[in-house]
Amino acid sequence: MQVKPCTKCGRPSFYYRPYSGEYLCKGCFVTSIYDITLQTVRKYEMIKYGEKVAVGVSGGKDSVSLLYILAKFFKSNEIIAVTVDEGIKGYREEGIEIASKVASQLNVKHVIYSYKNLFNYTIDEIQEYKGKYSSCTICGIFRRRALDIAAKELGAQVLATAHNLDDILQSYFILLTNGDTERLKSFNPAVESSEAFGIRKVHPFFRIYEKELAMFAMLKGFDFQTVTCPYMQQGIRSEIRDFLNRLEERHAGIKYQLLDTFMSFYSKEFKVGGQYCKMCGWPSKNELCQVCKTIDYLNKNKYKLMSENNELDKHSD
Repeated sequence: MQVKPCTKCGRPSFYYRPYSGEYLCKGCFVTSIYDITLQTVRKYEMIKYGEKVAVGVSGGKDSVSLLYILAKFFKSNEIIAVTVDEGIKGYREEGIEIASKVASQLNVKHVIYSYKNLFNYTIDEIQEYKGKYSSCTICGIFRRRALDIAAKELGAQVLATAHNLDDILQSYFILLTNGDTERLKSFNPAVESSEAFGIRKVHPFFRIYEKELAMFAMLKGFDFQTVTCPYMQQGIRSEIRDFLNRLEERHAGIKYQLLDTFMSFYSKEFKVGGQYCKMCGWPSKNELCQVCKTIDYLNKNKYKLMSENNELDKHSD
């Protein structure tokens, strides 16, 4: 089978991009990822000259790639790698080790924030008390707050996370299935206003396919986490991912069409919140923020279970 020439430079291609019709060699493919990322950052004014940028680095392919690109092209900015330790044994240890190694190689400061220290629970520990909620739902609530706390304490103006096109679309579909029309109107996938008192939360990869970021990381020879989260199948996100991938296989480029449609829902005038949580003091659209509600829910289930176990112990005596 004859190899098609690269659309950009004429050298032998290794990848066909169905949604654009391009054939790309390895060099032009890598350059295209740089270009899309930098164009996205500039178009949406994600990072300004001299700002301190906290980068969420889990140790996975996307976050390692994001840290590399920001450290490479934004030398005027202070870049700090932030890893969140959810407390998942046999999973998070590898990610922390890789994140620390990559940050050291890039001469970037690396800090770790743990759920246990921040919320008094690890994801492993909540399994008995999570009730009707999936681990993914609770983990997402805690993760967002942990990154906000990190950005605020580090004095960062920008919090960058490696959410890709697939991640963003999955989030939109979750909002749809939950009937959260308010969030649909207030959700900006490019630049969000973080909970952390005005810090910008940006997603430089939000227009890049997940599979293309995986290829980029492999072509660059990055070390990245290989162990998958043992709780990832508990949430609906995996099912939505599979559904969208099947659609894309049949209709190349439909993910971009969906993204543009969802983004049209966004309204700058639509504001959510305006008050502060009466327990923790963080911005919230209700009297209690989602984090405090979640911790209260876990505490009640924990104490209920402890009481039931004590009653069983009494009867067994």
